[in-house]
Amino acid sequence: MGTASARLRQWHIEGADGRRCTITAGRGIASHQSLIPTDSSRIAVLTQPSVADRVKRMIAELEQATGAVAELRVLPDGDAAKELAVVGETYGWLNAIDFTRDGLLVGIGGGALTDVAGFVAATYLRGVEVVYMPTTLLGAVDAAIGGKTGINVDGKNLVGAFRHPLRIVVDLDLLDALPLELRREGAAETVKAGFIADERIIAAYEADGIDTALDDVVPAAIEVKVETVTEDFREGGRRAILNYGHTIGHAIEVAAGIAHGDAVSIGMVAAGRVSAEVLGFQGEGRQRAVLERIGLPTVAPAVNPDEVMNLMARDKKRDRDGLRMILLRDFGDPVVQHVSAENIHLGLREIGVAGS
Repeated sequence: MGTASARLRQWHIEGADGRRCTITAGRGIASHQSLIPTDSSRIAVLTQPSVADRVKRMIAELEQATGAVAELRVLPDGDAAKELAVVGETYGWLNAIDFTRDGLLVGIGGGALTDVAGFVAATYLRGVEVVYMPTTLLGAVDAAIGGKTGINVDGKNLVGAFRHPLRIVVDLDLLDALPLELRREGAAETVKAGFIADERIIAAYEADGIDTALDDVVPAAIEVKVETVTEDFREGGRRAILNYGHTIGHAIEVAAGIAHGDAVSIGMVAAGRVSAEVLGFQGEGRQRAVLERIGLPTVAPAVNPDEVMNLMARDKKRDRDGLRMILLRDFGDPVVQHVSAENIHLGLREIGVAGS
């Protein structure tokens, strides 16, 4: 599914809607030439403050080289961009710049930014083309890939749409330059791909921790996501395995106000405990050890247990039969499993949530 050369790796995903997305990963490819099709004459760029200066330089180079017109809007950092009010203001901005259906929307930033850009593209004028350049490790291996878009309305990603971008450009040089905190947070989603599908990723992080070479683990994690999404675009079945650690993790993220990757790490520890109880999973200790080797948290901050349970009650994976979690029979062998309240409390106690 992936093709490799000395510098670049490339994948293609085709969704159930027939839309085709090209993902390119390599070094030194963060440029307008790799990101924007040459026939795009009207371009609207969404970005975030931390990379705005670099994006402004890219826009100036684009306009000088091609004569295209590009407009820029800087959204808030992180999940503050995923508020309905911010999305509404972005629609108003697109109206004000006379953006049309044949224009191109570009999202350059972390996972929250590409979530918003994708949602706006899926809904404005009933759908416009969008391309992404993820600038965080978390965005590069997870959030930007797979066609999921979403904003937060009374819960994490409860409003969204499935729609692939036209292309995704992942520059490993950008990811290498990230501060330690962002590399560590993104490593949670990267090693998650190892837990559910590719034990080589686990071994790489066991050997080198946070200093693991991205040239090895990023393409491997992208490969896991591409294969899973290709099989199940709209999360009707197997795609749900990508949510390993997210059921409890999302609730901890919102209740404690912590970073997504940290919350997923904590959520995977809880899911490991439930997996051991329900399915006899033997890898709990190894999982915790590799997360700690990376420097990720394995215990939750102080949170209100009732708030955590209430947030889980609104989880997208709940159905008429109750809450479903992604559990592991073994590394590389995930299943979607209904769990009891007792199972959930067991997982919460494992991560130190008092009163559970």
